[in-house]
Amino acid sequence: MKNFSKAGLLIATLVIPALIFLFLQIFARNHYDLPYLNPELGSDGKMLIQGADTVFHQVDAGKSAITDLSFTGKLNVITYLPKDCSDSCKLAFSQLQRVAALKAEIQDVQLVTLTLEQEDSTTFARELKSQGWEVKAEPANHLELFYEQELGIKNGVPDNASICALVDTKGFVRGYYEVTDPKELERLMAEIKILSYEGKTKE
Repeated sequence: MKNFSKAGLLIATLVIPALIFLFLQIFARNHYDLPYLNPELGSDGKMLIQGADTVFHQVDAGKSAITDLSFTGKLNVITYLPKDCSDSCKLAFSQLQRVAALKAEIQDVQLVTLTLEQEDSTTFARELKSQGWEVKAEPANHLELFYEQELGIKNGVPDNASICALVDTKGFVRGYYEVTDPKELERLMAEIKILSYEGKTKE
């Protein structure tokens, strides 16, 4: 009788964890899976579907006339530097310095700041460049097309510097953030780390 009890206990100890593991693998959703944003739209304005999956847009700088910049192979944090960088604008870039500091541990992080063509020579833009940021100056209509068609921000170019987008190493938009909000900034940094970890585990 004791042998049957021991055998039952042994089976329960081995089988139950295995069943739980299988259940989680099949039915559970990873809490840290980041969504894909900016679905691809057809000529009728409807989302494109391939099989049962939504097709998401991959950022293509060339098509939007944002020159000499690739969005693949890097974790891109894309921001906008307005003509007049007010106190709230300076606060946003001050907060983004924490994101820039992630480059010390995550080399794939690329900070991209877009600005109007005539503003490329400003002291602040030069300062960002000196810190290793990609600063691209483009005409207003190019920037508007980029924000609307490539990043999926329907209102076009933000009217301040606090809105930023996260584009993964394959060119997919994975998040929008208001970086002057401390919680949003923490979320951005956490999601950069998640994408970096996912990239390493898939290598």
